[in-house]
Amino acid sequence: MKLLSRYERSSADSRSSNAPEQGDNHSRRVPSVRAGGPETEAYERPCSRMASGGRIGISRREFLVASAGIGTLLVCGLSSAVAEEDRPVRIGFILPETGPLAAEAASLMAGFEYFMAEKGVDAPPLDIVKRDSGPKDEKTLEALAELVMNKEVQFLVGPPSLGGSEKAVHAVAGSNVILFVTNRSVRLVGGELCLTGSFRLCGNNYQSSQPLAPWAVKNLGRKVFITGDDDTQGNEEADYFAYGFEKAGGTFGDRLMVGADTGKMDDLLEAIRKTAPDFIFASFREGPAVGFLKAVRDASPALTQPVVGPESLTAFPHTLALCGKNAEGVRTLTTLEDPVEFVGRIKQKTGRDVASAIRAAEGCDLAAVILHALREAGLRDADVTRTIKAIENTEISGPRGRIQFDKNHEPILEVMVQQWETVGGNPTRKIVEKLGASRTLDFGCGRMGFPKRPESEKKDDTEIIWEEKDE
Repeated sequence: MKLLSRYERSSADSRSSNAPEQGDNHSRRVPSVRAGGPETEAYERPCSRMASGGRIGISRREFLVASAGIGTLLVCGLSSAVAEEDRPVRIGFILPETGPLAAEAASLMAGFEYFMAEKGVDAPPLDIVKRDSGPKDEKTLEALAELVMNKEVQFLVGPPSLGGSEKAVHAVAGSNVILFVTNRSVRLVGGELCLTGSFRLCGNNYQSSQPLAPWAVKNLGRKVFITGDDDTQGNEEADYFAYGFEKAGGTFGDRLMVGADTGKMDDLLEAIRKTAPDFIFASFREGPAVGFLKAVRDASPALTQPVVGPESLTAFPHTLALCGKNAEGVRTLTTLEDPVEFVGRIKQKTGRDVASAIRAAEGCDLAAVILHALREAGLRDADVTRTIKAIENTEISGPRGRIQFDKNHEPILEVMVQQWETVGGNPTRKIVEKLGASRTLDFGCGRMGFPKRPESEKKDDTEIIWEEKDE
């Protein structure tokens, strides 16, 4: 059983020892929301799972030690050279070709290539360099050394895993490489490991769950049972939903996270029955999502509570197809305007099938952002400040609608509540409600935690995150 806990955050002016340093030609981002002192209340940071007495993940020092074994020059902190005037801009991709994340990585690449195919002759010359991260990131360090130092890429799209993303953040620190993080953990971009030249285009774990909380209080009830995958992503999504739900006035019946290798669905269903919640929040994905929704549908006696969750719970098209009718009536958050039509366009244009529409949309938007930055600022000298500024000011419209970046380089995404049904044997989506733009809470560069509202800040009645829970 995993329950929410609290921890006391250290002084708001201290910087995490794990946060990498930027190159001298970069200015650091400074958070505008600062809570004062050790008395600040904060929920457990979702990435603070402990192992062997310490936090999971790698520090900059550990990364340098590991990378030294393959003879990289990353320890030098030198800025990599950039393209000359007559050389195409080079974009590096480090994505797994096999393993559990290979299908979504391939979907991201398909979305990128679809956008470039749509642009055709209007697209600028680009040199795309692909490298395999390995199914367990065993090739990531070697790929980073080659792309950052030898291939001298200007843009780098990092691996989708948490460990691979951490290595990529450390690798580009001190260089002029602009990094796009593809893992959802907040700490990589808007939190502890933030860099001036790093951005995220996929919705992070905060955005994939927190906006659903106030909607659920209004439409489903004030008592929830929380469950999901007992891993970093599942727990982060559960933590952020729980935070928003309590702030909106909800209460917790119970919380039980399920490990992928346990499969203890009978225990989970019994816990739900005993709790008798108004609804269930489930942060499962892929195989566990399929197993959970089947168990709920087949439960005897029947479970009648509505089920809600992040988009991964009924992700189109692969997970949804495996769930079949068991996904009907389940409500999830989404940012995709029309996933069925979008996947169809990719198939028609490129001949490629995609397993994850949301990853394909990320790849498509990635290409749009890079081309926008090159058109607005170019990338022809050692100082990439203008290019970074152009990305910060980006506003594009794509398969996820209108997208911008906040000051911490997290995406601002339009979110909706969706529900899938089967009509004539085909999946049909219904938009239950449009929730508007989702912004990530300002955790502060170099730190994590949920701060209290500063006394000096004016209360915004439209921002549920700062609302105090009803006593």
